[in-house]
Amino acid sequence: MEPVVVIADGSPWTAEAVQWAASHAKLVEAEVETHWPEDAFHAQLVVVGYQGRTGSPLGLGNHVLYVVCAADCDAVVVRGTPDARHGMHGRVTALVSGGPDDAGVLARAVVFAQSRGATLRVLHAAPMSVVREDLDEDHSWVLERSAELLAGFPHTAVLVRRQPHEAISRCTDTDLIVVGPGETRSCGAVTRAALHHAPCPVLVAHRPVQVEHRGVLSLPAPRRPVRTTV
Repeated sequence: MEPVVVIADGSPWTAEAVQWAASHAKLVEAEVETHWPEDAFHAQLVVVGYQGRTGSPLGLGNHVLYVVCAADCDAVVVRGTPDARHGMHGRVTALVSGGPDDAGVLARAVVFAQSRGATLRVLHAAPMSVVREDLDEDHSWVLERSAELLAGFPHTAVLVRRQPHEAISRCTDTDLIVVGPGETRSCGAVTRAALHHAPCPVLVAHRPVQVEHRGVLSLPAPRRPVRTTV
């Protein structure tokens, strides 16, 4: 089994990343390895603290986006409150968009929720239209498709009419937010919003995973959004 790899750079958040990685590795019966950002390695999961030795104290460490976006496996950025980092809330939140990343995001969220005995929340954030209220899209189809992908797995579904970064910053009752990488190799805007604003660790799901008791989650063909009527 491939190890859980912690990226170390000598910053205070490296210790938090090591602690989070050790707790996770114990759950999945994996070894923990520590590497520098420039090292070559193989891993099942890469874990990095959100702040490095250099960079603004209000932003990400200058190697974090490189590590997370270029990873060939899932990556976790450890940040947020002590309760969240130590899994005290008992909740995993999957951030879905209605796009092709959703299957992998939901599959990984299920695995993490099961391994921790946590509940699963599926969250979709969509701001209201600023043009015409009667042309605002009905985004409930995103949560409906997520329910189809989850195939009966217990969860709560929440549609928030806010910008994604606002919804993310309000997730103060969750231990982990799971997001997709976005459409670019440098990570999408929503992924970056989570890495900058989440009050808890963030997992970027780079690959779909098999959910043992239900097989592989499949992605239904996208449906056109339903417009609200006047």
